Amino acid sequence: MNLVERDKELSVMEGMFDAAMAGQGGVLLVSGAVASGKSALLRAFGERAAAAGALLLQATASDAERDMPLGVMGQLLLGVGSPEEDMAGASRSQGAAAMAGSGRRTRVPLPAAVVTEQCGIVLEKARQRPVMVIVDDVHHIDQDSLECLLYLARRLNRKRILMVLAESFTGLSDNTRFQVDFLRLPGCRNIRLGPLTRRGVGDMAGAYGGERWRTRPLVTHLHRTGGGNPLLTKALLEDTAASLADGDGGGLAACVPGEAFERAVTACLYRVDPALQPIAWALAVLGPQASPAELAEVLGASRESVHRGLTALGAMGLLGSGSGWFRHEAGRVAVLHSMEPAHRARLEARVATVLHEHGRAATVVARHLMLAQRIDDAWALPTLIEAADRALTDDDVALALSCLRAARDLCTDEGQSLDVKAALTRAAWRVNPAIGARYLPELTAAALAGRLGHRQSAELAEHLLWFGEVDQALAVLHTAGRGDAAAGLRHRLDDIRLWMDRTYPGLPRADLPDATGDVSRAPSAARSVHDRVATLARAASDPSRDDVVVRAEQILQGTRLDDHTVPMLVATLDSLVLADHLHEAAYWCETLSKEATERGAPMWQARFAAVKSRMEVRLGGLSAAEESVRTANALVPAEGWGVALASLVAVAVYVKTAMGRLGEAADHLGVPVTEAAFRTPDGLLYLWARGCYYLAAGRPYAALDDFRACGDTMTGWGLDLPALVPWRTDAALAHLALGDQRRARALAEEQLALVGPGATWTRGVSLRVLARTLAPARRLPLLGEAVEILRETGHRLELVRATDELARAHRELGDAGQARALARRARQLAGECGVPAPEAPPSDTGTSPDRDGTGAARPRQQPVELSDAELRVATLAARGLTNREIADKLFITVSTVEQHLTRAYRKLDVQRRTDLMAKITSAASPGQPAKRRHRAARHPA
Repeated sequence: MNLVERDKELSVMEGMFDAAMAGQGGVLLVSGAVASGKSALLRAFGERAAAAGALLLQATASDAERDMPLGVMGQLLLGVGSPEEDMAGASRSQGAAAMAGSGRRTRVPLPAAVVTEQCGIVLEKARQRPVMVIVDDVHHIDQDSLECLLYLARRLNRKRILMVLAESFTGLSDNTRFQVDFLRLPGCRNIRLGPLTRRGVGDMAGAYGGERWRTRPLVTHLHRTGGGNPLLTKALLEDTAASLADGDGGGLAACVPGEAFERAVTACLYRVDPALQPIAWALAVLGPQASPAELAEVLGASRESVHRGLTALGAMGLLGSGSGWFRHEAGRVAVLHSMEPAHRARLEARVATVLHEHGRAATVVARHLMLAQRIDDAWALPTLIEAADRALTDDDVALALSCLRAARDLCTDEGQSLDVKAALTRAAWRVNPAIGARYLPELTAAALAGRLGHRQSAELAEHLLWFGEVDQALAVLHTAGRGDAAAGLRHRLDDIRLWMDRTYPGLPRADLPDATGDVSRAPSAARSVHDRVATLARAASDPSRDDVVVRAEQILQGTRLDDHTVPMLVATLDSLVLADHLHEAAYWCETLSKEATERGAPMWQARFAAVKSRMEVRLGGLSAAEESVRTANALVPAEGWGVALASLVAVAVYVKTAMGRLGEAADHLGVPVTEAAFRTPDGLLYLWARGCYYLAAGRPYAALDDFRACGDTMTGWGLDLPALVPWRTDAALAHLALGDQRRARALAEEQLALVGPGATWTRGVSLRVLARTLAPARRLPLLGEAVEILRETGHRLELVRATDELARAHRELGDAGQARALARRARQLAGECGVPAPEAPPSDTGTSPDRDGTGAARPRQQPVELSDAELRVATLAARGLTNREIADKLFITVSTVEQHLTRAYRKLDVQRRTDLMAKITSAASPGQPAKRRHRAARHPA
């Protein structure tokens, strides 16, 4: 790349070269920050001088060769091209210098003869032709070579020699010979290279990528990030080109510091004065809030030297002018990567110690402790624990977990180790309970032995209950509530008792912890949120109560979202759903979910997503419910859900079943659910959803078993609420599938009596199912009322079913126009819910069944074929025999009967047994002899 913004400096150099050609030699000292373009300038000028006929002698000093006597002079004389005897003399003098300097602790002055011989060669060559002496990085020069250059510089008057020396100015070097001995010479000049201006950066960008790269935003970004340093700017251009080649967006989106920039920063750092490296490293580790006093104390240096070092790093383009901090985070990262890991660990430990002594916040100190080599000072462990608590308060769960893991590894005391593991379990609960589950056995053993604190024991019991370890949780609570410990734990145990009573309603009262003793509960105004949620749950289960929303919103508005209140807030939302206040529940669920997302708590988000999925099922938003389940599972894996996994699986199974995707529903049933889940309401939802799947899959006996299990469990708990699980109407549908209308009607009437006269969705479902057990003329008023109720309450999926039933009833009574209108409405609602649309009757298109829309004759459908086995089973079912009676009569299993009936229903397009007989005769195999069809119909056995 061509030189940019160096015309003025080249003009000065050319003027001095012309003077040297005329016999007026001189010295030019080129100063500038690291990578400011000094080497490129010297290279370009050297090429011009060589082209003009000058003898070019070049050398580059190195810090690695600083102790090598006459190392730089040796490089220069390699370009002399002297006769053999001259080079042999130079080699002898260098060897003598090396012998004189070997093994010495203090420097011995170079013999005058050696200096004279070394410089004499150059002076002799100047008599023959102009000589250009160029030394780059002269600040690293060895002392003997420096003596030779000074000797030569003092003799340049009337000599055709121009000496150009380039140094990186840092302000930290202890070598003042350049400023004292060189600059006082009459023929010496000094030029300083500054950073590129914005215009210069634009010229570089245009030369690299064409005029399209000279846009104001891109040039401004390059100048701000690279600080006008040519090397850093070139690296940024290379990274930009690489981003564009990879297909990243154009403009500033592509100008992101990458590998080339990191390599350039590292190169600058290792080419600079070695005294600057520790300053850059310490600054990168300390962070942007570091004070000069802290930085100086970490380095063990004076504030003045630190200030000069920061100024030098700013001149290099690495730090911003005035801010004292890295221009871009990529620069800080590059500096950190340039350190050896062991050195980084030691520096982090030093920084942590200094920041602790300066009283910095525990979270700030802890970030360094976690990266440091082990610190056994007494303050380290409490600092990590305090930082974890503050991080949780600030919703920085990742930092809290990191601090607690570091504290765990630092612990040597058993008691402290238990406290740390309990805290680690508590913090992990906000992300994924499975993370802390590994510590539960150890904590449980400690709690039962009385070695765990009261707070930790209460939290441990809640965690055990989450994973279904009920017996262990009760044992922990009873141990924690003994003796004097109960006084400080009384209200917490009462709250857990209320929570267990709601989560595990089947537990005997005698087993629940009770630490209240003779102390009465706090007055109403000071009741805990658990008390109020329990009262709300009782109100929600009573259809006659009209204060559920008021009570719920008092709880939701007055309760801060945290680890302890999330279960209560979820229970409050469930109470709103139970009381059929779905829109209020949806609003608050969205509000709480948004807050959980903003505060970075995946487990909280997942809990509210699970609640939303249950609400969407009630509202008929099956696609939304499916998405909510997917979100909950993505946020927290299955192993972290404990007994609550049953609820997620239940929603997934029910949604897939309602959508007609029975294979996917069966896959969800393969997800293992802990046995303890069936002691919770979530287990009821699982049984109910599985029963719905069995019913849709043509297995009414299996479905009936699950629905009856729901009923038995709910009755045993004293929690027989149709709004929770409407098991009676679903069991009635199973009985209808088995041809037992009498039992189906009894169950529907029983549920109708339970739900009462109010306009609730369970009443609408009960009316719909009851109507299926009656003659068409008696169905209409029940179905009409069901449709009105379900429309009013917003339960769209149940509204689809009720509307379709009403359309069928009108069709059977000969009211084709009303049937068509209702059927169209049912299909529209089904599309909104994402479920298969009810089959349209033949007359829905307004044409004859035998004519298409143009009036042309439709092709006659091929007759449906039933196998002999299907025909025998369907015939007996049409006569009113139950599946068990058919199985006994035909000597086959009940499952085989269900499979034959399912296929027959599908082939004949019927949904109930009463419709079978009308289609059996026409559905018999056309190849079957008439006598055989007649015999199969009359004597199916």
